[in-house]
Amino acid sequence: MSKVESLLSITGNSLQDHTCEKLEEIFCFHSISCITDPKKSDVGLDVVTVHGDDALAVNVGATSIPIFWRPKIKLVSRLYNIKHNKTIKTFSVSKYVTWCEFAIKLFSLRGMFRWGPLYNNKHMDTLLYHVCIDLIDKMRKSI
Repeated sequence: MSKVESLLSITGNSLQDHTCEKLEEIFCFHSISCITDPKKSDVGLDVVTVHGDDALAVNVGATSIPIFWRPKIKLVSRLYNIKHNKTIKTFSVSKYVTWCEFAIKLFSLRGMFRWGPLYNNKHMDTLLYHVCIDLIDKMRKSI
């Protein structure tokens, strides 16, 4: 994904590494490896991030040429019992950059002349925080 990101100027850095660091900051729980004697009531949370996009493409024969490439972050999590490693529930939340924000960036001087990436880590952090809030809210409501 990093090669595709740099090709399409979504970000100049490795987005996946940066996102993992941010997730550790947001979900500041103890590592499961620190728990030596888990209780029956102890639960763990695994969170996986998937970066994606929503592309509007023009088909030319067998090839598609992307015109719009709207970034998205998807979080998939698993809440489970640590002692038995049994899944309690899984959750999935996705969030795209809004069409309004995307259009503003796309038709800015930077976007039209490609003077650097349209989205940097700061922009993606904001999107990540929103996805994390939605994920926590979804978990809270279902339990």
